[in-house]
Amino acid sequence: MAQANTFTTPKGIAQYPWLSKPDTKFSEEGDYKVNLILPEKEAEPLVEQINAAFAENMQAEMKKQNKKELKTANPPYAQELGEDGKSTGNVIFKFKSKAAYKPAIFDAKGKPMIDSNIWGGSEIRVNGSIGGYYTSLIGVGVALRLRAVQVIQYVEGSGEGASRFGFEETAGYEHDTPDAFKAEEPVKEAVAETKPELKVVKEPVVKPSTATNKSKDVSDIISKWGAKD
Repeated sequence: MAQANTFTTPKGIAQYPWLSKPDTKFSEEGDYKVNLILPEKEAEPLVEQINAAFAENMQAEMKKQNKKELKTANPPYAQELGEDGKSTGNVIFKFKSKAAYKPAIFDAKGKPMIDSNIWGGSEIRVNGSIGGYYTSLIGVGVALRLRAVQVIQYVEGSGEGASRFGFEETAGYEHDTPDAFKAEEPVKEAVAETKPELKVVKEPVVKPSTATNKSKDVSDIISKWGAKD
């Protein structure tokens, strides 16, 4: 890809966020990352932009490698499935950035959030970019690079709340959450929208627009995201 595509998403729900510090489980340096859950209708424009970027990267790599077909990596988005294995009507987008590139965090008013502890269930918008890659092991693909996050509804700590642990409201100490972290509505309402952990399939949920497919061969390749040859 000649140049990374940048974009800002609609409001969605954060899943497995590592935004305050990098996740070092899989690498020593670690990565900042977050999954963003969007309704399919709102997800369609970004899915089309990702597929178009993939097609461009595939064409470039086929020319570079002097091959008519290359292995393809899994897409950076997937359909969300409920416990019954059926679609929830949402799409999950997977964002990541290296530890050296800490994403900027802003509140709903656009003010920087210096000390934040964003948990799953928070309502956020993500500014990101699409970058292409190719390795002989994984294949041709594109990744969603995390640049910045805007917090619309802030959930700190476990998104399921104290009631999950059997705690009830009682007289005593009450913690005063900084204004920059307070949601516009009570956290209880944001928590009510928090979804249970869900299984994810690897197939793309929205077929790429024919407008983004410049050749039949590339169109066929896009339809086989994640193919192993």
